[in-house]
Amino acid sequence: EAEACRCVMILLARPLRTGELERLHRNRYVVVPDWLTRAQTGRLQADAVAVDADSGFESAVGSVNFGTARVDTDVRRSRQCSIYPPPRNAAGSVTERDGLVSAVNGLRRELEAAALPALPRLAPFETELNYLLYPIGGHYKRHLDQPRGNSGWQRQGRRAADGGSISGGSLRRVVSFILYLNDEWEDADGGALRIFPARRREAGEGAEGEEAAVSAAVSAAASAAVSAAA
Repeated sequence: EAEACRCVMILLARPLRTGELERLHRNRYVVVPDWLTRAQTGRLQADAVAVDADSGFESAVGSVNFGTARVDTDVRRSRQCSIYPPPRNAAGSVTERDGLVSAVNGLRRELEAAALPALPRLAPFETELNYLLYPIGGHYKRHLDQPRGNSGWQRQGRRAADGGSISGGSLRRVVSFILYLNDEWEDADGGALRIFPARRREAGEGAEGEEAAVSAAVSAAASAAVSAAA
């Protein structure tokens, strides 16, 4: 009797080059062209559409813990669906999502092992992955990926009040990672990722022209943007 097996597709994400790791250390962000192949990103794009149809929802702003979570399209206009924690198996392709999770875990190990940017230990079970779908005119205004506070920067000491973790970590999100699945994107289509220097963010500054704006070319398919918390 043949034994059924679950096959896992390993996406062939290319390693970060030395210069890319150095730029991540120096600038706290780096753009990685062609991290995956176009064929791989095409399959992930198809999976994103399928999962959105099954369990997608309008992206919210604010904090669930503080009771301020709400849909506000003036601030954020997009849809999202979870990859990890996973959606139900009947939605899209489990194989493609398993491959993406494996590739992201490989990136996590790579960043952890690199001498630069000298990141702290990246806990393997604290990865959050979502598909985000921006329609024409979609946007997300300037924000912090995780605000300073228990709603975002999770306390992880040994005490129950600090999360009961034995890892000794102090930050919930150390690295932000964006993988663009856009196909045949051009500058004229609009859209850009802007990353603000931490010193201006903390001072409440950052008027137009002061931000360190990542080139809009980052939106080309298969490119990844990696940002480390300052």
